[in-house]
Amino acid sequence: MKKLSGRSIVAVAMVAGLFLATPLAASAGSDRSKTSSSRTYHQEVIAYRESRYAIQLAFQSAVTTAKANYLQALSIATTSAERSAAQQALTTAIIQAASQRSAALTTLGAPPVRST
Repeated sequence: MKKLSGRSIVAVAMVAGLFLATPLAASAGSDRSKTSSSRTYHQEVIAYRESRYAIQLAFQSAVTTAKANYLQALSIATTSAERSAAQQALTTAIIQAASQRSAALTTLGAPPVRST
């Protein structure tokens, strides 16, 4: 039993050493002070990602609304023509939402590029 617990302690110590040494080795050659251009780039990336996220949320909201409207229309539809019109309205709404998302992404442009 002593051999097992001794081995366990050594194994845990080795794993802990690796976890502690990895970040230190990774940052050994890096400069910790950030330049203003680095900070600016970081802020631009954050703003870009937030904008993309907002665009995606708006698209998902539009699609969810279109699906809810479709289900509402289906619940009161009595003829195949009404069901077909509901399906067509759903398709049109999703296409319009995709078009708006595409236009917003085009307006947003490319992600920021790190200056060297």
